[in-house]
Amino acid sequence: MIAADQTQSWIDGHSVLANAPAWLNKQRTDALTQFETLGLPGVRDEQWRYTNLRALKSTAYQLAERSALNTELPATNGTRLVIVDGYVDLEASSIDNIDVTLGSLSDMLGNTEVQAAFGTTLPVKQHGFMSLNTAYADDGYVLIIAPKLVLKDHIEVVFVNQASETVSHTRNLIIAGAHSQCTVVERHISAADNPTHLSNVITEIVTADNAHVDHYKIQQLGDAAFHIGGVFVNHASHAHVKSHNIALGGRIARNDVHCNLLGQGAHIEMNGLVVGSGAQHVDNHTQVNHLVPHCTSDEFYKTILDDQSRSVFRGRIVVAQDAQQTNADQQNNNLLLSPQAEADCKPQLEIYADDVKCSHGATVGQLDPKSIFYLKSRGISDEQAHTLLTFAFANEVIERVQVESIRTELTQLIAGELLSGLADLV
Repeated sequence: MIAADQTQSWIDGHSVLANAPAWLNKQRTDALTQFETLGLPGVRDEQWRYTNLRALKSTAYQLAERSALNTELPATNGTRLVIVDGYVDLEASSIDNIDVTLGSLSDMLGNTEVQAAFGTTLPVKQHGFMSLNTAYADDGYVLIIAPKLVLKDHIEVVFVNQASETVSHTRNLIIAGAHSQCTVVERHISAADNPTHLSNVITEIVTADNAHVDHYKIQQLGDAAFHIGGVFVNHASHAHVKSHNIALGGRIARNDVHCNLLGQGAHIEMNGLVVGSGAQHVDNHTQVNHLVPHCTSDEFYKTILDDQSRSVFRGRIVVAQDAQQTNADQQNNNLLLSPQAEADCKPQLEIYADDVKCSHGATVGQLDPKSIFYLKSRGISDEQAHTLLTFAFANEVIERVQVESIRTELTQLIAGELLSGLADLV
């Protein structure tokens, strides 16, 4: 925890709570009280012991204010919602030609579905950033998919950080009706001048029976940005959710992905890829709560680290006493390209039922010298051999992406920008 005076400085810097309906004011007040007790996390907190937040805490952040987009985005023919420093920018968005409810959280606080879903996915035991998000999130996006509605094209949400030395707290809600299907792609980017910015973003996904949600989070922030994010999911019966978490940027980034399997036959798939370089630090903390029988989960995270970069993976699977016939698998593989790179991993199984099939595994290593030798014997240079094997390692995650356009984009990102030298081979 941080000192009491530093906790107070964060509260003072955020000023007063935004005016909101009574139902939300109650949650905000409770969250602020919780933050006053917790403070921001530190190395004495078990889940943050490998993460030094000194650089993040050294900036005197001011709450970001609503402003117009001043960063050029690539053209799109699809549905795109733009969020600038935590606030929806409808002028920069393209959301007219879509048959769903999609818009700003601040405009939809009177919606009964929003009121029923808000905050229901979050764990009882939270860290300080979660409490701050509930207390101070003033906007974000809401997506409500009607029952039986199947969206063929994906919805893109672009988060742009453009104000320097500011903090934004953003809360998003995806509410999927029974037998509905949708794909949502979240992109997190920095403005061209690479401002020092802290974004604290939580996305809640609430599904009804037999709903299918494919959620992508692609984080490409600048090397001066700090990002604390979370994706929290409540599953109904036979609901399927796929979470794809791609972390490529940011000075310090942390992602919490938590899932509550509440209905029989529910399934969660979690895929993650981290590519770190320089002095980047990326944390991934996942938790799957199997609370009822006959549910399945599949978790597959990979990390590639170069230079002095560092990663932390903590994956926890909890199987409740009544959750018989559970099938859960977790795999975390880490590839170190530099002697100074470091990967810390802690897979956990907590099982209280006796009729289950659960497994987990974690590896930390370097490229196989025999594979490098084999490629070099076929006329491939040493640099290209390293690059090709590194890409193959990452591609196992990319291959799980079912949206062809996103899979192609990620392939080009990894091959062309992150792994120089591969472009000549693909």
